Amino acid sequence: MLSDLKKRKLTRYFRVCDIDDDGRISRPDFERVVENVRMLHGVGDNSPGHRALLDGYLRRWEGIRASADADSDGSVDLDEWLAYWDAVLADEGRYQAEIAQVTDQLFELFDSDADGALDADEFCNFYGVHGLKSDVAREVFADLDLDGDGVVTRAELMEMAHQFYRSDDPDAPGNRLFGSTG
Repeated sequence: MLSDLKKRKLTRYFRVCDIDDDGRISRPDFERVVENVRMLHGVGDNSPGHRALLDGYLRRWEGIRASADADSDGSVDLDEWLAYWDAVLADEGRYQAEIAQVTDQLFELFDSDADGALDADEFCNFYGVHGLKSDVAREVFADLDLDGDGVVTRAELMEMAHQFYRSDDPDAPGNRLFGSTG
């Protein structure tokens, strides 16, 4: 069962994924993020890179939809989202696969210099394609940069993700991975 803090964090994550703010996560939300990434990287909309990105995001969406869309309406509301994450967090193998997939995707899309770390601008790009403000991204980035070296490594991001999904410590910096939980 999700604690109150986890519910708040996952509700914030839901709002990040609900790009059109209609109270549901659906295929168009994922398509919009892909379009934002395509524009960020200057990739043509009929290019192989765009097609691969779209296919990857839509596979991710279909995986979530298949597991979370309890009423089979083609979208995931907040209650379904929370139930989905409750099930993911209860299954260690599934949890590890989710975290690895999200982290790998983030680095693949936003580590533009392929140095194995995200700098503040790259992290801001991640926030930006989800329609989030860069000033918030920079604040969150400072919290996630555990050693203060100006970059977030894969190991740091994994630690922050574990804090976000698993920690009930209200002061854990990873709680802010997707912004303030208010």
